[in-house]
Amino acid sequence: MLLSVILVMAIQQLQAQLVWVEKSNFGGEARHRSVGFSIGNRGYMGMGHYNSIVDILFDDIWEYDPGTNTWTQKANFPGGKRLQLVAFTINGIAYVGTGRDPVFTEHKDFYAFNPITNTWTEIADFGGMARHGAVGFAINGKGYLGTGDAGGTYKKDFWEYDPVTDEWTAKANFAGPARIASVGFAIGDKGYIGTGNAFGSTNDFYEYDPVTNTWAAKADVPGPTRQEATGFSINGKGYIGTGDNYSSGDNYDDFWEYDPTLDVWDSVPEFPGIGRRYMTSFAIGNIGYCGLGTSGTNLRDLWELKLQ
Repeated sequence: MLLSVILVMAIQQLQAQLVWVEKSNFGGEARHRSVGFSIGNRGYMGMGHYNSIVDILFDDIWEYDPGTNTWTQKANFPGGKRLQLVAFTINGIAYVGTGRDPVFTEHKDFYAFNPITNTWTEIADFGGMARHGAVGFAINGKGYLGTGDAGGTYKKDFWEYDPVTDEWTAKANFAGPARIASVGFAIGDKGYIGTGNAFGSTNDFYEYDPVTNTWAAKADVPGPTRQEATGFSINGKGYIGTGDNYSSGDNYDDFWEYDPTLDVWDSVPEFPGIGRRYMTSFAIGNIGYCGLGTSGTNLRDLWELKLQ
């Protein structure tokens, strides 16, 4: 009997396929270079900008409820209007900071968002230089932030945030070339950073072990080199897709799945929306969500990627 159950489960797993499903449009205006994160069973997107006759930036944050497929505006980010910030979530609190403001000033301040009280609290400034276009993720109760553009200089420093002590600590530098507009996420107890603009688009990919404070090069992301892509992790695997090429400006719609156990990538169904750059993502449980971005036209659609 036990063998039969195991065989049925194995067959069901093999038959399960990843599918994209379009959801309700983002509640705010179309935009790109936004920030995204999840807390519990809710997702959040906001801030960013769009290019018009003038550059329009935002400070709004919107909450997505997958149960009702609806968006609700929450308390504005207290640091003002910004683009290309970093966010990570620890124990039901989101930590959001850095980024660039409407007058091109970069920042290093950070704030904690409590979804229960819908309030923001300022915390310790990021330990490195003010910057935009960095990446972040959380592992075992600590937040991590690295790379990005600080005053026109691409960075590869890497920092750990401890919410208990409210302190930032410098860790081992990112192992790849300094860069901006990369993808970062955590899978289990490891962190990953890949792709991005290192004065040319890239497809390299690296794993960070917080226990040993070391980086290891992993299999390159397939497809064309890219910057300004998006990514998230679900079901113990990582996903990277969309973005564009540093030199051609082509917008991509391909998506790739990373298996950290085997260190291999596999293609998954192409993103069904318009190919784009600067798309924003978050994950809730075993479902990934992607939206916003620009193809030359700013977008506000939202899509979920899940097993079916």
